[in-house]
Amino acid sequence: MPDFATSLPGLLQSFDPRLRQEAERLADDDAIRGLDIVEDEVLAEVILDDRRVNVRWALEEDAWISESDCDEEPLHLLALCAALVAAQRRFARQAPNSTAPSLPPEETFQLMLERRLARQLTPEEEGYLSKLEKRFQRVRQSGQIYDQDMVRLHPRWSIQSVDPLALWPEPPVNLREFWEYVALALNERNLPAPSFLRNSVDLDAVRARLSAWRQERTLPLWRERIRTLLRSLSDAPPKQRRSCDLRLIITPSEARLQMRAGEDAAFRNVAGMELTSLESEYERGALTLPAAAELLLLTCVSQAGANPGDVCRFDLDTHSRWLGTLFQQPALQARLLTLDEMPFRRVSEPLRWSSTEEAETGQLRLELVQADGTPAPLPLRVMHGVEPLFLSVDTLFPGPLWFPEETRLDGPASIPINALATQDGIAFLEKLSLPLPADIAARIRHEPLQVQVRASCIARSHATSTEHAVFQVDAATPDGTVREVLRYAGWQPTENARPDDDNSIICRDRTALGLAEAALQDMRPVYDAEHEGFRVRLTKTFPDQFNNWAKGLPEGMSLTADDRLQSILADPLIARVRIEASQTANIDWFDLKMVFEVDGADLKAADIRRLISAKGGFVQLADGTWRRVKLELSEEQQAMMDQLGLDMDEFSNEAHRLHWRQLTGQGAKEIINPRAWQNLTQRMEEAKLEERPPVPEGLGVTLRPYQEEGFHFLSYLSLNKFGGILADDMGLGKTIQSITWILWLRSRYRNAWPCLVVCPKSVLDVWATEFGKAAPGLKVQVLRDKEELDLESLYKDYHVMVMNYAQLRGCIELLESVKWLAVILDEGQHIKNPDSKAAKAARMLKAESRLVLSGTPVENRLLDLWSLMTFAAPGALGDRNYFHRHFDRRKDAKASERLSARLKPFLLRRTKSQVAKDLPARSEEAMLCEMSGTQERLYREELAKAQHMVLTASGFEVLAQKRFAILQALTRLRQICCHPALVDKSAGDEDSAKLTSTLELIEGLHAEGHKVLLFSQFVTMLSIIRDNLDTMKIPHYWLTGSTNNRSEVVQSFQEDPDPCVFLLSLKAGGSGLNLTSASYVILYDPWWNPAVEAQAIDRAHRIGQTQPVMAYRMITKGTIEEKIMLLQQKKSLMSANILGEGGFSSTLEKSDFEFLFGLEAEEALRSED
Repeated sequence: MPDFATSLPGLLQSFDPRLRQEAERLADDDAIRGLDIVEDEVLAEVILDDRRVNVRWALEEDAWISESDCDEEPLHLLALCAALVAAQRRFARQAPNSTAPSLPPEETFQLMLERRLARQLTPEEEGYLSKLEKRFQRVRQSGQIYDQDMVRLHPRWSIQSVDPLALWPEPPVNLREFWEYVALALNERNLPAPSFLRNSVDLDAVRARLSAWRQERTLPLWRERIRTLLRSLSDAPPKQRRSCDLRLIITPSEARLQMRAGEDAAFRNVAGMELTSLESEYERGALTLPAAAELLLLTCVSQAGANPGDVCRFDLDTHSRWLGTLFQQPALQARLLTLDEMPFRRVSEPLRWSSTEEAETGQLRLELVQADGTPAPLPLRVMHGVEPLFLSVDTLFPGPLWFPEETRLDGPASIPINALATQDGIAFLEKLSLPLPADIAARIRHEPLQVQVRASCIARSHATSTEHAVFQVDAATPDGTVREVLRYAGWQPTENARPDDDNSIICRDRTALGLAEAALQDMRPVYDAEHEGFRVRLTKTFPDQFNNWAKGLPEGMSLTADDRLQSILADPLIARVRIEASQTANIDWFDLKMVFEVDGADLKAADIRRLISAKGGFVQLADGTWRRVKLELSEEQQAMMDQLGLDMDEFSNEAHRLHWRQLTGQGAKEIINPRAWQNLTQRMEEAKLEERPPVPEGLGVTLRPYQEEGFHFLSYLSLNKFGGILADDMGLGKTIQSITWILWLRSRYRNAWPCLVVCPKSVLDVWATEFGKAAPGLKVQVLRDKEELDLESLYKDYHVMVMNYAQLRGCIELLESVKWLAVILDEGQHIKNPDSKAAKAARMLKAESRLVLSGTPVENRLLDLWSLMTFAAPGALGDRNYFHRHFDRRKDAKASERLSARLKPFLLRRTKSQVAKDLPARSEEAMLCEMSGTQERLYREELAKAQHMVLTASGFEVLAQKRFAILQALTRLRQICCHPALVDKSAGDEDSAKLTSTLELIEGLHAEGHKVLLFSQFVTMLSIIRDNLDTMKIPHYWLTGSTNNRSEVVQSFQEDPDPCVFLLSLKAGGSGLNLTSASYVILYDPWWNPAVEAQAIDRAHRIGQTQPVMAYRMITKGTIEEKIMLLQQKKSLMSANILGEGGFSSTLEKSDFEFLFGLEAEEALRSED
């Protein structure tokens, strides 16, 4: 009695090899569960897609039999085979002589990889390695690998055979060797390996190791090729190229191909098999033919096919058609000859039909005649084609429509006249341009047909939840009698279409029927035999499709629709809008609601909201009908909506809270209830909107006209108890305008509270200096250390306190107890994150007036602006959720316009081109540098790691778990572009293309006597540049976040008469500094936000600059730096509609990372288990 282990190999061999391969894959994927092997029975559960199959193998009467609970034969066999494979693997693991590798393959290989990568593998990389291990274990058991296995390792591996692949001379003994063979196979098919494995194999060494084995495998093949070639050369007599000419002798019945071997030789007939020989010689290049003869040979070979004969007879229509194609070729005219060996005469005037009625026989006699009326020569062979041709013994005629089945005409044709007494018969004679017999002509009665389409909705069936519309189409006479119905096979006559009894011949114009059939196909229907019509599914796009289709129906086609479909064809409902306003508990604020009224329909509020939100599109209502609305809005109403910044495309019960200053435009009276309008009028009368106070005494500088206008804007804010934003372009003197405003406030409130200025640490001394110049009469305390904060001393000894944002955060518990006359936030983008400690602390301050200064109030996202406004004028832009819904939505082209309208009373922005026209020109240029050597190698290695990280991550993972790691990779790539030493300290002596170009540029500018500002966000890079400047003996200054004596350093640079370089970190020196003594700016490394770069350039290009400013952006060619510049444009927020400037969003998505890492065209490797 055979035991199961002994019988197992034979049982497996009884299954098809391809089935065994699929069973192996099921075992690889752990799809065989609950395997139980006893002495005479094996039980298992096999998971096949979404079903579980129970399998049993049992020993009965000295034979193993099998069964499963699956009725489908292919799945039944697959489950049986999978159970055998699983059992075989268990026996292999339990065999006493089975030995494991000396070192665990997965551990050894993984440790080797991690040692080379200098990091641990990611979960995705470990997953791929596990998949590789599964394939290797399978190879260890079978010794073979298949295309299906390689697909699991690379999805673009093409399956070319079910036979094993020949990748190695002997099966690999460990995972590393296995990967070497797989990597080489991928490389030779131009398929990329996962990035973390790309440098793990010396492919040239593997290829060399396999060279002898591969060569040995090709020996039998080459030996056979050589033997076959020699045999063919010895068997075939040597041949020379020979010349030949061909022609075709044609009669109306047949054609014969003739050839001659030379110009002096006579033509002879070509036998059937000889044509095959000519074809063979031609294909081998052993035959020389004139071009026309070559064309004739090819057409004859094509026509003869596999059964060439001596003669081609024209009894078959296919042969006559072939002959017609020959006569259509001008190049063959001289080779298509009559029996007299003359070319056929070609007549340009076509033959025509002539008819004669034979009363005795009741026949209509038809014959072909020539243009002059003489009978055509007979016999004629008809050759069908685009233009029918008629061939006589020696002449070729163009001809009319040919109707008999025969292709040979030997005499006149006769047709029974009664056969023509139908609408089709009359149309037939018209096609032949023949007159109608008198009896038929007298019986004709014309009758028009009208196509009718009935469209209706049918109820959902029990089997599906989808709805359909059915189109039933018929053609009826003017009295309504249906004559034809359109069905699956086309138009079919009805019983009403039987001939009338009055012996008339009814001729109906069926033009409309053809047009209707074509028009119906535009709806892409499916024929429904049950409803005897054409069915169309009711999708979201159906209403628009049906409406457009109905408008375009051809003339002579009418449409009748049921109530539901008729609602689609109805005119849009007219909607009007009015705005209700109510005053809040605070007299300065009003709540506005949009109320829509729809004429001609009793609709619920929810339906109205859906209709308005659809923006004129169709909406299906609860009763199953469709409606759409057209919003009627006068120009005055539209202007008012734009002025108020209201979104007409959104309708809800939500109130829009607006400040009274936003409701002072024309038309506001019509939308506000009388009581609220009275209060608003009183508030406007109390307001001081047009006051232009004089410049306060004690101002130590002269304001430019636009600066005086800015001061008036700030005083307007204070007089009306507003807060606001002064968003002038960088370099236009926001500091001076603010100091003028503080002086004015102090003059109005002599014994008032102190003012607070919060600014970055880097510009504390700038404010101190500017106060000293512009307002020497004010007592200003610059807080150097938070321990210096003394509220009692502040009230008694100072008018103004200046502190940085870190001090604001640290001292907020004391500061919030102070009542400030005014609080100014300089470089207000420091509170752009509403959740930051700085923003929260700023909102806790109590002040009569609040002002934000920022040349870039929108750096990354519109929410930045909301955060600034929430400090300056709380409530002006609603709460955070309201702002997001109405102003920060994607794909909302008008959001910026509405936001601009809301901001108008609170924000002032001027650009240099508008107000500082006396500023010198500013130019910018990108200088490209190309890497090489170690720098390029480091960059490519880091790029490969980053690419793999993005390729193996889902979009969610990129934006969540892996975001930090990917941003780190971005930083490393940017650092390598600057200098290899920024990521590898041992590479300090290596070359940097960018550094070389930068130093050459500085050397040239220094020789010309120019001062230069150089910005970088990497302090280490600035140190490298400083060391090189020392070597070059070029004077330089230094300012980073750790510089303490900033004002002294800036003053020294400004007053230095000699050419020199100022090295500044982008963060510390990019804003708040006045460095107009320099006229050249170098941006060593690009930053994500172009506004920050613009701020850096504006350190030189600002009021006080007398020389043209030239800015150079140093960009490493073909790297992420070029991509950053493109992405700045790609991710632009179009904030010019709001502020007149550009912005950049740092909220990078997976598609952005793929763009940055050069993965736009590279297909991601899928992880398949």
